[in-house]
Amino acid sequence: MKKRLGRGLDALFGDEINSSEKEFEAGFDDKENIEKIEEINIELIELSENQPRKIFNEEEIEELASSIKSVGLIQPLVVQKKGDKYVLIAGERRLRACKMAGIEKVKCIVKEYKNPLEIALIENIQRKDLNPYEKALAFKRLMDEFGYTQEELARRLGISRSKVANTLRILNLGEQIIDLLIKGKISEGHAKVLLSVEDEEQRNKLAQLVVEKNLSVRELEKLVKSREDKKKFGLESEIIREIEENLMKLFGLRVKIQKKKNRGKIEIEFSSDEELEKIISILMP
Repeated sequence: MKKRLGRGLDALFGDEINSSEKEFEAGFDDKENIEKIEEINIELIELSENQPRKIFNEEEIEELASSIKSVGLIQPLVVQKKGDKYVLIAGERRLRACKMAGIEKVKCIVKEYKNPLEIALIENIQRKDLNPYEKALAFKRLMDEFGYTQEELARRLGISRSKVANTLRILNLGEQIIDLLIKGKISEGHAKVLLSVEDEEQRNKLAQLVVEKNLSVRELEKLVKSREDKKKFGLESEIIREIEENLMKLFGLRVKIQKKKNRGKIEIEFSSDEELEKIISILMP
């Protein structure tokens, strides 16, 4: 009976419990030194200035506050002692919800970290609600401030190196597209497709089209490929026209090149035996 109940609780609170475990798996190598959970006055907890997440969904926080009022805070906050107060390492969304719910004291894991910023960054990266731009900034900050290579960071986070590289590329998008990404109007998938477009003006136009037409990532991919094909065809046509002009100067006659995929033909028009002899003399001197 206990096993069945345990599975039921896992199903109900699985995300919260697993998330708590993951926080320590990602960069909390000294799990055995974790202190006991304490109840701390919420007014003593200060927000970290190095919080990677900048945008919070107020509606979701309200829903979480309602849940906390009903069943309490399932997953403790993670804090570090600082004088008479505490600095929040992980759980700002939960802290905001507790304040909204009017909670006076919250359960916290009090821990000392050599690099609290590193832990905060890693903890936040693992969160599903961190937007792609914030995640890219967190990756860059870990590399800049803690000397990680892409490969080392990937190993630290338990993801592929290509995932790290692709996420960092988001920082190369212009302000207009990043703003749409932050607001959730385009997805990370859209952003990756847009990165394949070199021209910034064209990227912005395509991003706006995604918003206006509510295009899926697949539809955007088709649109980008279609434009690239047209561009390639247009460039090829210009080259063929230039070759035609050079051949007409060489023969002094009308020349037409017809090309389809990898096949085609060159037509040289002549209107007399003399013109034909001229063609032959040039081709077979």
